Amino acid sequence: MSLLSWNCRGLGNSHIVNALKEVIRIEKPKIFFLMETKSNRDWMEKIRDRCGFKHGLIVPSMGNSGGLALFWKDEIQVNVIKYSMCNIDAEVNSGDGYGWSHLTGFYGNPDTSRRTESWNLLKYLSGLSQFPWLVIGDFNEIVGLSEKEGGADRPTQQMQNFIDTLNCYGLHDLGFTGPKFTWLYQKVDGSQIRERLDRVVATVEWTIKFPQAKLFHKSSSSSDHNPLVLQLVKEKIIPKHPKIFWFEAMWLKDSSCEEVVTSAWDEGLFMGS
Repeated sequence: MSLLSWNCRGLGNSHIVNALKEVIRIEKPKIFFLMETKSNRDWMEKIRDRCGFKHGLIVPSMGNSGGLALFWKDEIQVNVIKYSMCNIDAEVNSGDGYGWSHLTGFYGNPDTSRRTESWNLLKYLSGLSQFPWLVIGDFNEIVGLSEKEGGADRPTQQMQNFIDTLNCYGLHDLGFTGPKFTWLYQKVDGSQIRERLDRVVATVEWTIKFPQAKLFHKSSSSSDHNPLVLQLVKEKIIPKHPKIFWFEAMWLKDSSCEEVVTSAWDEGLFMGS
């Protein structure tokens, strides 16, 4: 089972919609979380249908700003607990024997002066469920200068506030495979700023429940953010059984049978018990 998260920066044109459909076709997520849809409810319901999903929760944009959506397949049980312009919080059962978990699709406030509101929101959400907790989305913050390339340095205290919040609620980074940065800003002078703003964090209890979980940063030219694909469980590989050797009685009629069997035995081609 996989989960997709993407700050798509608007779904108002066919190019980005087709890009979303292509990611879903390739990755086959059972749940996906979208941020900055910049779309109303009617349009997002059409997007949901085009992507082959029947269930979901939509937080419409306010004019040309914001907008969230969480969509899921039939076999997934979802109880939505709380939602706002910055989060969709739910309890989820994937139906494959792993039971219930606490899932938060999160969008950190892009306004630096209001970043504390985002961390207070995480504090509030942490108490909404007793199940193991996973938070995925665009936090609009980094934990160190190694997660940034280009532009002015991030204030140390600003990053430390984010780190302290994660530590306070037992959330740790799951790591990733793929491009190092998830966000790109192209400046008018041709220079670029790259940062790792999108991530997945979880409690120890969640990682114990899903020990094989692995996050992938996927590339995309349709948004300034890369999609995140979280594989929760590796696909089971069914071992190939060796072909059964059947001895045909008719072979005994062949005069060379004894010679062939003796030669094969000497070369170790037959396994004894």
